[in-house]
Parts: sequence; structure tokens; C-alpha cells
Amino acid sequence: MNTSRRSFLRRSAGALALAPIVPVGRLALRAVRDGALPDPAMHSAADPGPQEAWVARARAEIPASTESLYFQTGGIGPAPNAVIDHVQERLAFQNRSPAEPGISDEMARVEPDLRAQLARVFGAETEEVALTHSTSEGISIVAWSLNWEPGDEVVISNTEHPANVVPWYVLRDRFGIAIREIDLSPGTGLIDEIRDQLSDRTRMVSISHVSRNNGRTLRTDESAELGDLLRSRGVRYHLDGAQGPGCVATDFRALGCDGYSTCGHKWLLGPKGTGALFVRREILDDVQLSWAGSHSHATMDYEGAYTLLPSAARYEFGTRALADFAGFAHAVEWMEDIGLERIEERVQSLVDHAIEVVDATEGLGVSSPRARPDRSGVFVVQLPEGCDATQLYNDLREDEGILASPVRAERDFRLSIHFFNTREEIDAAVAAVSDRCT
Repeated sequence: MNTSRRSFLRRSAGALALAPIVPVGRLALRAVRDGALPDPAMHSAADPGPQEAWVARARAEIPASTESLYFQTGGIGPAPNAVIDHVQERLAFQNRSPAEPGISDEMARVEPDLRAQLARVFGAETEEVALTHSTSEGISIVAWSLNWEPGDEVVISNTEHPANVVPWYVLRDRFGIAIREIDLSPGTGLIDEIRDQLSDRTRMVSISHVSRNNGRTLRTDESAELGDLLRSRGVRYHLDGAQGPGCVATDFRALGCDGYSTCGHKWLLGPKGTGALFVRREILDDVQLSWAGSHSHATMDYEGAYTLLPSAARYEFGTRALADFAGFAHAVEWMEDIGLERIEERVQSLVDHAIEVVDATEGLGVSSPRARPDRSGVFVVQLPEGCDATQLYNDLREDEGILASPVRAERDFRLSIHFFNTREEIDAAVAAVSDRCT
């Protein structure tokens, strides 16, 4: 890392360390009510005031946020100390005597409590939530839930993560399905794009709630309209929500989809190996199991009879890493304590700033949507011709301590902007990109 960047990091970390430590989340709300803190709603965007104080407090709890300029939440989010500590504490507690009922019964509450928590926070019923280990797992559960026939069709988009592409390649090669692709570049019409690809053989539409390649977010009302259209034609509708919860407002029922796959380790800042699949209660029996085992069933005997659990928990089976799921629950609680709407608003404010900075930088452009309803914290910079995004990623990481990411388009470079990032960090990252590329 060069001297100027080292100096910036030292100044940034030092300034934040000296910032006033004020309560966040429920403690902050209590302090506002008691008059110990001013109401953040009374401050404008031009007057950061307590907003910057709560951000400083949160950054102090996320080690990765001050170790580097961290713009890689879209790949893997940095967990707060409290989440890691909770995982360690639960794991140590469980291993005091895993088979002791006083311990095993307490750990057995982790999963049902987490399902209820995720349902409450993200607009579902508890019976509609299955706990998975990743977004990819949820996608595969949905992808393999139909009895595919040769010539059946699935519709995906040109902005998908490999997790929502490779399963369809496998089904194509095994069962002869056809893959149709729509254009979800910024500015294209979602409904028109889908309608143009629908046929009598279309059985599923599986696209991203938020694109990891350009940051486009499906508008909730538009997604609901699409859901109505697809249900009227008997087509299953699934959303890849890896980049959704914790980044943009996410309400499963309001989105109108049949299934929604997400994970804990990105914008929710939870442990790796955690995730969730939401499935509409009305179609649980139609989303058939391809994998099952102990804990998928409600009843069984050894004569061949069994019944599945009546809830989405039927998609879970086998021994689970309960301490990790406890950490997932703690991460969601940590985010809730700060305030998900507060977090989403700050992300949007930072993206406003990023757009202004890139627009003012000669040679760079914005590949992401500019309008708030269509955009997210996945902010993509268009590089000038001749600037290699992969080489840029390596150079910024090795020389500048900036963690960002190339994406699918050759000249696109992603800054995943979460609430703990700062305007100064965005300025430094864009300046570093400009120094390398223009």
C-alpha cells in the first residue's frame, strides 16, 4: 500500500475511533425518548450530526470496516464482533455436553426462533421459512422441485450470479430443458421482457431481486404485477435474494413471488453457511422435495409410510450447525437494533454521493440505475476502455487496501456500499480507480 493511502486509512480509522460513542438501536431510541440524545429525524442530510455518531459506533464493532476500505459486502459481508462472539459462546455452550437435555433442548430452540424472526422481519409467515446454508442451496431446492420434461423452459436474466445459472445448465443437460434469457440492464421493462419470453412450455422464472452485476432492484409493485401474471399462466416465480435483505427493503409477500432464496453472510453481516428459503404456504405441496432426510418428516415408520412436515421446514434435513444459525439470528437482531430503514436510507444517501463523485470524474461512468426505486448498494462504475477490471481489483487490493470487485461486464467494477462505509472512503476509492485507469 502506498504512503498516501496508508495515511488516509490511519486518519480515517483514528477519526472514527475518536468519534463520540453513542447508543445505537434500541438504546438510542430510549436515549432520544429520555432527552439524552437529539432526535436523528430532526437533522437534515447536510447536517450529519448523530447519524455519523451511530455509524462510527457501528464501525467500531465491525473490525473489517477499519482494516481496509471495504466495498465487498456484495461478495461477503463483515460480521460485527457481537455476532462472532455469539457464535463462539453458543458453540462452547453446546459442547459442554451436547446430549444433555438441558443443553440440547435450549439449542433446539435456535431454528424455530430464527424462522419466526426471519418471517417477522421479511414479510412472511413462520411456516413459509426454511433455513438453508446459502442462497445457492435455496435456488437448487426450487430448481429441482419440478418434474422437468424435455422442452420445458425456464426464464432467467443476463445479470445473474452463477448460482442462478449453473443449476439451469445442469437441468438442461440432464433433462433437456431450454433456458431463455431476458435483458435486465438498467432501463429495460421487466414485465415486457418477461412477457416476450413466455410460451406454453415456460414452467419457471428465476431472476434476481437485486442484481449483483449492475445493482438493479426490482420494484416491489412491479414484481407483484409479474407474480400475478405468472400465476395466471401457471408459471413458478422465484427470486434470488442474495443481495436483498439488509441492502434494500424486502417484503416476501409484497414482492409476489412463490419462492425467495437469500443468505446471512452478505448485507445482513451474519456467519457464512447460513441462509433461508421462503416458499408461499399455498404451494408447499407443489414445491416438491428432491433432498430429504431426518427432520424433513412429521411421521414415518419402517414399512414405507411417512408424512412431511406441514411447513417449509420440510426442506431442511440432517444435523445442523446450530451455533452458526444462532449467529445469523444475532446478526439480524443487531441490524434491527440499528434500524433496517435507517440502514437502507443511509445506503441510498451514500450511493447519491457515489454518483456525484463518479459523474465529476473524467473517464468514469455509472453502470447502475440512477433512480432510487431501481437501485441498491450494489454500485457499479464503468471503466474507460483499456482498463482491465480484474487487474484493477488486484492492484487496488494489493497496493491500496481497497476491496472491491469486477463483475460480469468487461468494463464494470463494483463497489458494494453498505451503511458502515463513508463518503471519504468512496472519494478515496473513486480517486484510486481514476488514478489507475485514466
